[in-house]
Amino acid sequence: MDILLNPDLEHRIASKVQSGRFQSPAEVIQKGLDLLDARDSATQTPPAQNEDSISEIFVRLGQQIPMEEWSKVPVDLSKNLDHYLYGSPKDSE
Repeated sequence: MDILLNPDLEHRIASKVQSGRFQSPAEVIQKGLDLLDARDSATQTPPAQNEDSISEIFVRLGQQIPMEEWSKVPVDLSKNLDHYLYGSPKDSE
């Protein structure tokens, strides 16, 4: 197989070989492909069966917050979200 490389890639591969770390351009390319395969397999690994769901994680995090802090959260937060985020007038209904 013939591969056409732009001058920058040729220079980068030649530099790796000249450094003595690799014996040939093919070895440089093989290492690059091995790293791509490792990255691809790491990102495609399904989550373990014993991992908590996101809702379980939120519950656990919420339990770590002291009750006195929870009491400071406004009870009308969803109703008056714009007020708390942007300072809009409160909806008193």
